[in-house]
Amino acid sequence: DRTVRVAGPDHGREEDRPRPAPREVAGTDTFRVHSEIKTPSLAYARAFAIAAPYRHFASKSELLVAVVDAFYDDWEELAYRPTFAEVSSDWWERERERIRLTVEFHYDHPLGPIMQQRLLGDAEALRRQRLRSDRQVKGAVKNVARGQALGRVPAHIDAEMCGALLMGGVSQALHSAMTRKRKMSRTRVASTLQRFMQRVRCIDDQARRA
Repeated sequence: DRTVRVAGPDHGREEDRPRPAPREVAGTDTFRVHSEIKTPSLAYARAFAIAAPYRHFASKSELLVAVVDAFYDDWEELAYRPTFAEVSSDWWERERERIRLTVEFHYDHPLGPIMQQRLLGDAEALRRQRLRSDRQVKGAVKNVARGQALGRVPAHIDAEMCGALLMGGVSQALHSAMTRKRKMSRTRVASTLQRFMQRVRCIDDQARRA
């Protein structure tokens, strides 16, 4: 890990401190507070007054970019990289598991609601977030094409448009579900997203069973 020079607690004395892992920062009150405050400027003012972990980084932007990357890395490691061959030999059943795990991840992660609200309020962090989101859309496009090759998604579906619709829909749905006054249960959110994705892809389970 990189070590940076920071102001120590005793009258500006400098000391070497290890740079914290972004995952550790994301779990602190500095970021949890965002879920309680809707205005980004107020969130930052209170958050960095609580812990100010960005002193371990070159800038606040660098900290937020690192946290964005850690969030997406963990999400993809859980829900996108595994093949889920142990779940089912059917492509759509494996996709249902990806959806379920995506919902679980957002509900369990301290930054789950924040990442979908786009409240980071930092140009560099937002740029990185868009890049990571675009990468997920490209992955979704390839996945729709894979479903078509396996005969589970009809050939008339436009893979590029479908992939963008799926990932954008997931983002907006999670935002809505997690920020309302009475947060929807994760089970209901997962089942709703599964049905949505099935309809967008025109997957016909009855025809398959027949």
